[in-house]
Amino acid sequence: MSILNYSICPITLVFACLVILDLLSCSGVNAASDQMHAASRTASEGKALLTWKASLDNYSQSKLSSWSSSANPCSAWDGVRCNKAGRVSVINITSSGIRGTLDHLNFSSLPHLTTIELSQNALRGTIPSNIEHLSRLTYLGFWSNQLSGAIPIEISQLTNLRFLYLSNNSFNGSIPTSIGNLTGLTMLNLGTNKLSGSIPEEIGKLKSLTKLSLADNMLTGRIPLSVGNLSGLTLLYLFQNYLSGPIPKVIGNLTKLNELSLFGNQLSGPIPEEIGELKSLTGLSLANNTLTGPIPLSIGNLSDLTLLYLYQNYLSGPIPEEIGELKSLTGLSLANNTLTGPIPLSIGNLSDLTLLYLYQNYLSGPIPEEIGKLKSLTKLTLANNTLTGRIPLSIGNLSDLSLLYLYQNYLSGPIPEEIGKLKSLTELFLYNNMLTGRIPLSIGNLSDLTLLSLQQNYLSGPIPEEIGKLKSLTKLTLANNTLTGRIPLSIGNLSGLTLLYLFQNYLSEQIPSAIGNLTNLIGLDLSQNNLYGAIPPELGTLKLLAYIDIFKNQLSGALPDGFNNLTHLNRVGLSQNHFTGHLPQNICIGSSLTWFVVSENNFVGAIPRSLKNCSTLRRIIAADNQLSGNISEEFSVSPYVEHINLNNNKFFGQLPWNWSGYLTLTELRISNNNLSGRIPAGLGEVSRLQKLHLFKSLAWGDP
Repeated sequence: MSILNYSICPITLVFACLVILDLLSCSGVNAASDQMHAASRTASEGKALLTWKASLDNYSQSKLSSWSSSANPCSAWDGVRCNKAGRVSVINITSSGIRGTLDHLNFSSLPHLTTIELSQNALRGTIPSNIEHLSRLTYLGFWSNQLSGAIPIEISQLTNLRFLYLSNNSFNGSIPTSIGNLTGLTMLNLGTNKLSGSIPEEIGKLKSLTKLSLADNMLTGRIPLSVGNLSGLTLLYLFQNYLSGPIPKVIGNLTKLNELSLFGNQLSGPIPEEIGELKSLTGLSLANNTLTGPIPLSIGNLSDLTLLYLYQNYLSGPIPEEIGELKSLTGLSLANNTLTGPIPLSIGNLSDLTLLYLYQNYLSGPIPEEIGKLKSLTKLTLANNTLTGRIPLSIGNLSDLSLLYLYQNYLSGPIPEEIGKLKSLTELFLYNNMLTGRIPLSIGNLSDLTLLSLQQNYLSGPIPEEIGKLKSLTKLTLANNTLTGRIPLSIGNLSGLTLLYLFQNYLSEQIPSAIGNLTNLIGLDLSQNNLYGAIPPELGTLKLLAYIDIFKNQLSGALPDGFNNLTHLNRVGLSQNHFTGHLPQNICIGSSLTWFVVSENNFVGAIPRSLKNCSTLRRIIAADNQLSGNISEEFSVSPYVEHINLNNNKFFGQLPWNWSGYLTLTELRISNNNLSGRIPAGLGEVSRLQKLHLFKSLAWGDP
């Protein structure tokens, strides 16, 4: 081998080594340079965020205390994350009470942001137009703040957006038509703002959408036909707007929908048969519109439906038997329509139903026995219909029922003893029917009952002592029946009672002293019965009483002194009894009294001093008693009084001459007293006076 050959090898190796060293050197320099540039860019992004932080209030700055120029935004700042290149890519600060605006957040300094989540704070002002610089953004969440102004059209340039959440703010103006550019959007929520105008047809370009909510705004016009293009939608919320026109038939294209809510608009026309194509629906609410026509038979196809709310429309015709196919239903409300015909027997198939509202329609026929199969029911209201027949015995199977409203129908026969099996009941309203027979003793089993109304029926017999077991009752009304016997002593056990109405029956004997235990009572009406004897002194312990009506009984004796303790009285009705003695002096000391009716008794003495200048008094009727006193002194009553009737008493003296202060007086009756002098001409100046009765009293004259 020649020397030449030996010398070539090492020279070649040296050259190669030099090249490698040079490459390594360049690579190290470039890496160091890249790291310096990345650090510089991160510092620039951090500076932009610190500038925004400085614009916020002190509390907000304290919540962002980790944001410091001495700390690395990528590793030490709360709510900030960076990508692999060390660029700020995520800002996530939710539910932190951040107060301020976005004006000082320089979005152009944050070009690598993919997510900005500032929801559930107290941000105000507008979204700056420079948000257009966030071209990599996939997630934008500003929901539940106090942001206002228009939705900037620049948002439509963020073509990588997948999620846009601006709900629960105060955005106004129209939805920009350019929103159709965001073809990658899968979720769009603009609900609960003040957006107006129509829903743009361009919404139909968002074919990747799975959830769309424009609910709770002020949107007008029709639901655009282009909504039928959104075949991937699983949720469509347009409720609580001012949308009008028909529900478009293309709604049937949205076969993946789980939830469709259009309630609280002004939609009209029929429910389209195509609604039956939405076989994945679990929730359907078309309530509070002006929809007409029948419930479509195709509704029976929606076998996964759990909630069906069609209430408060003008739907007509019968409830279709097909409703019984919806075996997953838990809530069904068809209330406030004009539905006719019977309750379908197939209703008994809905064994998972917890809520059934059919009230305020024109449904007829009997309540089907099949209703007793709905053993999961907690709320049942069939009120305000024209239902007939008896309350079915199977009602006793509904052991989870907490609310039963059957009022205002034509139901007849007795209240079944089985009602006592409904031990979860808190509200039982059977009033305004044609029910007969006795109140069942089993009513005493309903220990959780808070409201019981059986009024306006033909119930007879005594009020059972068992009523006293209902210790949770707050309101009890058994009025307008033909009940007899005494008020049970056990009534005193109902210490939580605020309202007790037993008027217009044939109850007799004395008012029990146990009524004094009802210290929470606000309203007491025992009028139009056959009660006799004195008012028990214990009535004076009912210091919250605002309303007492016991007129048209056979009560007698003097009013108890405790009447003066009832300083919250608003209305007093004691007429048509046999009371004697003086009227209570402090009857208006609480300045609440508006109605004081004590006519047709044997009261004596003067009008109570507290009635004079009683500014709240509107009506005083004390006719047909033995009241006396100088009429000129008695007439310093409320300037807003509307009716005064003091006929057939023993008042004397002259009427006052000045009546200019009686601004609302429409009726004045003082006939058959012992007045003197002449009718004051000033009465002619009472502009609203319609009836003036001074028979056997005075003639017109001047002072």
